[in-house]
Amino acid sequence: MVSCQSSQPVFSKRGEEYQSAREIAAAKRAAKKSGRRGETNRGIAGTSKDRTSRTRVSNRSRNLDKDVATVIQAARSYTGVPYRWGGTTRVGMDCSGLLCTSFQSIDVALPRTSEEQSRYGSEVKPKDLREGDLVFFGESKRNITHVGMVTEVIGPNEVRFIHASTSLGVIENNLYAEHYQKIFIKAVRPPVF
Repeated sequence: MVSCQSSQPVFSKRGEEYQSAREIAAAKRAAKKSGRRGETNRGIAGTSKDRTSRTRVSNRSRNLDKDVATVIQAARSYTGVPYRWGGTTRVGMDCSGLLCTSFQSIDVALPRTSEEQSRYGSEVKPKDLREGDLVFFGESKRNITHVGMVTEVIGPNEVRFIHASTSLGVIENNLYAEHYQKIFIKAVRPPVF
């Protein structure tokens, strides 16, 4: 299986400037040192759509722990990347690769597979979910096959999570959608938060 640590940056579209999760984190640390907290994600500039989405992400994550916000921002930077088994780059990414790569933005080496990630941290009840928690899915309690990360807790029946869908690529969905409730197994809070 591909290791998160060995992936090389790959451009997803011709002419697009690549910014890795590590670069996002480094920019954030540099901005904090110089006192310019709001200017952390300047790597993908150009269109007003890009600026709007960065503002929206910043506003949502304003009240979050800075590490949680950094990991969520890194994960969202991969939105739209197609699914690729074993992938950890913008060419293609699988569900555990998305989280492994996103957690690199805070220098955390998350285990590589969804099964291993399900044992990384303490179990959390669905009613106690918060941003940064990992959610696991599968056909049975003994067979975890999919993982995502909570990005927003909106209310008791709307918890948004980001994951790499085999059909739609990296996307955010509601954990309480019927499909995900049928295959939900458990949630875990990583020990780094």
